[in-house]
Amino acid sequence: MNLRLKAYDLKLKTLVAMTTTLIVLTANAAVEDYREQTNDIVEQHVPIEVDRPYREHRRNHGILFGLNYENTQMYNYVSIADFTTPFADMFGDIEIPIYNLYLSYKYNFLLGALTANLGGGYGTYTSSDSGILRTLSFAKYSASASYIADTIFKEPFVAPYVTFGANQFDITEGAGEEAYSAGVQLAYFYTAGLLIQLNWLDEAVSKKSLVDYGLENTYLDVFVSQFQPSIDPDDPNTETEYTFGAGMRLEF
Repeated sequence: MNLRLKAYDLKLKTLVAMTTTLIVLTANAAVEDYREQTNDIVEQHVPIEVDRPYREHRRNHGILFGLNYENTQMYNYVSIADFTTPFADMFGDIEIPIYNLYLSYKYNFLLGALTANLGGGYGTYTSSDSGILRTLSFAKYSASASYIADTIFKEPFVAPYVTFGANQFDITEGAGEEAYSAGVQLAYFYTAGLLIQLNWLDEAVSKKSLVDYGLENTYLDVFVSQFQPSIDPDDPNTETEYTFGAGMRLEF
């Protein structure tokens, strides 16, 4: 009986040892496979060729982030407080600065790039030229599309662009102690501008930023726009003549 028990114990211990060994071997094999896959991924990674010109190394897709301001004079605007006082009588011959943020998806191709843009902006101005204290504030939302000619040179030292889009405005006007609000649902606008590359100011930092953060280009953005009146004639008139602006754009 004791011999049988000893034989049984031996078989059990052997089975446990074999099972443990199998588990360890399987785990080691899994780890090795993972390491091999990881090594394969590292080996297949293609680094950005920073010494090649932008036109040659850029990818098909990118992102643009922009910050700018534009000086606007809505010369046909009439007060929403009394519907009679024109812009010039409220504020004189001034321009209201609007500060904008933009985010764009960029598709690159042989002849340049197409972008789809979303933006938001805000501007406000206060004056007592009309005899009472008046404040006019704009919250601006925009959607637009652009063509950028950034393959004229191997590096986009200068990249002309054109944009067509639509604005929406939330307008708040204060007259004395009273406040009034109105909206502009849809008003088209046009823009033409130049992106001026600033990478040359410090090429070493530009290359490091490309490798570390994917920052392809830093641009000075100078442009001229024209706002059209709303498609609804009952909306406040936010039409402008030519509006000049400037800002910065980052391309990733």
